[in-house]
Amino acid sequence: MALSIIIPVLNEAESIVATVELLQPFRQGGCQLIVVDGGSRDGTVQLAEPYVDKLLTSKPGRANQMNAGAEVAEGKVLLFLHADTLLP
Repeated sequence: MALSIIIPVLNEAESIVATVELLQPFRQGGCQLIVVDGGSRDGTVQLAEPYVDKLLTSKPGRANQMNAGAEVAEGKVLLFLHADTLLP
């Protein structure tokens, strides 16, 4: 696997579906999609789950979430993406 996309999230229910839906072609092309939740209480986890390869929970804090995602990533290259960022 060449690429793992890691998205740290916290209460991103408004934007997470749009983000992970746009990443599905990458996933179908062999990229790994990982979402790491830092304690969301707005349904973010449930919304993201059908669209990702791995869904993790970690201690709050972007660095904790990014490290947790990196630990399980299988790609040679890691792409860290904010939940409200849409790739062109």
